[in-house]
Amino acid sequence: HSRGDEHRNICLIPSSAHGTNPASAVMAGMKVVVIPCDENGNIDVVALQEKALEHTENLSCLMITYPSTHGVYEDAIMDITKISLQIYPCKHQYLFTYTVLNNCRD
Repeated sequence: HSRGDEHRNICLIPSSAHGTNPASAVMAGMKVVVIPCDENGNIDVVALQEKALEHTENLSCLMITYPSTHGVYEDAIMDITKISLQIYPCKHQYLFTYTVLNNCRD
């Protein structure tokens, strides 16, 4: 909100996230949009991209549980992170997460 973006109140959360994720988002005043997962528990990246684009103007964040509650380490975690950065680039907040994930993959 320090950037004058009070309208950004959409939090994308995959169905594989821990139950406290949507609860925390709602307590913070956000509207939760659930992203489906595939039969193996992975985030549906195509659905994530579609929802991120649909909510571009009001998208605040993407909240995931990693590994998911299914015990899944997302193979597409870098793509998932890039989607959130393309839609709403928060250079400082996400840069650290992106760097950590990139280093963990090596």
